[in-house]
Amino acid sequence: MSTVQPNVQAPGQPDDTQPDSVLSKAHLLLSAFRQGVSTLGLTDLSRRSGVSKASAHRLATELVELGYLTRTLGGYQLGLQVFELGRLVPGPAILRDVARPAMQDLRVATRGIVHLAVPEGGECVYLDRIAGRNEVVVINSVGDRVPFHLTASGRIFLAHSHPDRIDQLDTAGLAALGARNQAEATAILAGIRTRRYAEERSTCFRGAKALAVPIVYPDSEQVVAAISVTVPLERRDEQDLLRALWTTSSDIRAGLLRTFDHGVGPQPMKNFL
Repeated sequence: MSTVQPNVQAPGQPDDTQPDSVLSKAHLLLSAFRQGVSTLGLTDLSRRSGVSKASAHRLATELVELGYLTRTLGGYQLGLQVFELGRLVPGPAILRDVARPAMQDLRVATRGIVHLAVPEGGECVYLDRIAGRNEVVVINSVGDRVPFHLTASGRIFLAHSHPDRIDQLDTAGLAALGARNQAEATAILAGIRTRRYAEERSTCFRGAKALAVPIVYPDSEQVVAAISVTVPLERRDEQDLLRALWTTSSDIRAGLLRTFDHGVGPQPMKNFL
């Protein structure tokens, strides 16, 4: 699904590429919050979105009235309406609800940080996370997006992607996989498919490693999500972690199948991808 990407421009630079529709401009304003900030003043909102300051002010005011943005002393924040609607998207809602108990068991079994992720375009989107209060935040929040090649879960998705996706890897993406060229990357990803897990070491956070396994759609071989666990780099119990991950993946797949058998058809998950 194509999206309108934020068009960041230099301050004061005229913008001849702004979208014509109000809906597209509103999309750019909301998308500006994807860039790692929770509060944006009007100037920053305009700069990050590429929408002119006058249009940004007018639309932001209306989005506040509708509940999609909130006005605070520091600027604008995403409103509760965004959160409420996001939780109603069928595919993620079904998957998150089914997976949560299994994720809690995985957390107890491994004492690691547990993530549930799904693919969206060329990025990993994190739907859920279980961690202790004093643990290092590896993925800052639910909803974070990370390029496939940087995370263990993303490498699962990349390994099961169309070959064109692999061909699009740049030099940095190849290096992150430990490959020098497309042929080596293809071989590495084929190995991930064969052994049914992927790993990364100190890519997202120094001193930590992550293992991930696929979650396969019931009665098919379609990978719809990945479950991962992040632990300190010095741990040497990879086989125990993998056994726990595979058990969790099977539990989630079985839970999805039970959910569909009780009248929630598989179509929402298909549409989700």
